[in-house]
Amino acid sequence: MPTGRGWLAAGVVAVIVALGVVLSITGVFGGDPQTPPAAAAPSPAADPGVSVCGLTDVTLSGTVDQAPTDTQWALVGTIAAPSVPGQGPGRIDDDGFRSCFAHTPTGAVVAAANLAALGSYPPVRTRFNEQALAPGPGRDAVLAKPAAQGASDGPRLELVGFQLLRYTGQQADVDLALRTSTGSLLAATVYLAWAEGDWKARVADDGSDLSSVSPISDLDPYIPWSAE
Repeated sequence: MPTGRGWLAAGVVAVIVALGVVLSITGVFGGDPQTPPAAAAPSPAADPGVSVCGLTDVTLSGTVDQAPTDTQWALVGTIAAPSVPGQGPGRIDDDGFRSCFAHTPTGAVVAAANLAALGSYPPVRTRFNEQALAPGPGRDAVLAKPAAQGASDGPRLELVGFQLLRYTGQQADVDLALRTSTGSLLAATVYLAWAEGDWKARVADDGSDLSSVSPISDLDPYIPWSAE
């Protein structure tokens, strides 16, 4: 059973998380998440707050109390990823890499769902580590290590809901509800930072994953949101 960086699990559903660690999560029990690091003071030169692809919506406080409207869905890896007009992704490249999300609470939710989907898609794993992780010692530590290898595909997971746990404009903590192919429900928390004009995944200074996964019995208090 894998230990250390990433999530602990057992079963038949495999996903590749942001750092390329393979997680088997049917019949899941999650490892204890590390305490997310405090937000560092942003550098005006490195993080001007301007969207990397020109998305104009900016909201530096608030929450999300309903599912984004006009959502379009596309399968990325083993998870359907959402696209929301004006909120992102503003860029979808030929290799499937998705980036550029609005500097808003909704943009953070959309970013978290897309990063989870990208994490299940091995062809963009190296690019994910280079471009979808927040800059700093953690990303440097990840890039200094050999890329983890994992399965090329696996049973699908379905995003079925979310809740925005915290939003400061510079950081966001998004809890995603996922349904496995066997019908089990999982909660996966994604920690984000606004950096380089986009929402990026936060990692600990040693490069370890901050995300956590745990089983849940129902979808309270999640806001329903799915491709169905």
